[in-house]
Amino acid sequence: LRPRGSNHVGMRQFNERVVLQAVRLHASVPKAELARLTGLSAQTIGLITTRLEDDGLLLRHAPVRGRIGQPSVPLALNPDGAFALGIKLGRRSTDCLLVDFTGQVRQRETVAYDFPDAASLLPTIAARMKAIERGMGDLAARLVGVGVAAPFNLGGWHKMLGLSEATSDQWNRIDLAAEVQAMTSTPVSFAKDTQAACVAELVAGRGRDLKSFLYLFVDTFVGGGMVINSHLHAGVHGNAGAVASLPLHLAPERAGGQPAAAPEQLIGHASLWELEQRFGAAGLEPSAAYDDRATSAPYLAHTTLWIDKA
Repeated sequence: LRPRGSNHVGMRQFNERVVLQAVRLHASVPKAELARLTGLSAQTIGLITTRLEDDGLLLRHAPVRGRIGQPSVPLALNPDGAFALGIKLGRRSTDCLLVDFTGQVRQRETVAYDFPDAASLLPTIAARMKAIERGMGDLAARLVGVGVAAPFNLGGWHKMLGLSEATSDQWNRIDLAAEVQAMTSTPVSFAKDTQAACVAELVAGRGRDLKSFLYLFVDTFVGGGMVINSHLHAGVHGNAGAVASLPLHLAPERAGGQPAAAPEQLIGHASLWELEQRFGAAGLEPSAAYDDRATSAPYLAHTTLWIDKA
């Protein structure tokens, strides 16, 4: 997140990314400040910013006057410079989002369910993607990528959710990235949902100021991600920061020192799944755990108790 450019020949694309990232982090930056931030020469910055303006990726703001010397002209990202589609596939809902070059959500399509059925959900995702692209008009030419985020093991914890093994195994055998790639000619990338959320915090949230942190992701089940020295740390098996299976206490022992049963885990007490159970037990709609109803009467009292416990 604090990249430095190179003045060596053949580094054009890398240096363009460095400049764009510097502008992204500082909202609007004059050329002289870009040179200082990136370590690139003023001449190199001039050439790069001219190219990026010609490509429609940067915009010039009004000159800042009132200082000694020539007025400085801040440069900012062009929101219409590039777009991406984001697909977050979860155990209770799927979101399809259109995101502009500044990271703002331009459009959101949500599909809710008790648990996703691949045979119907995948065609629905394809239809939503096409509808979003059609709605973009000429800007669809600036759609540069599709990101897919989902749990690594979408069919996991099926006993807690009351699913059959067949339903669970259906998702564990699907290559989501390949399925979505078959729907579009735009490049598709996949990320574990907890890691995608962690990277979003790293790039666009508090992670700009914190070099190392644990990110907690509260969805149907709780999870997490880990950042060390401003880089996502995945771990040997891609599970760094996965807090769901943390035991809440030591297992009780039988006579002879053998554990009587496995201790309860964090997943059952700090997940939206537990909030669903609270709503259901009170005769309320469990799906309210995933929308604004959870923060208004008659749900709020149960939500507050769950927050305190979580």
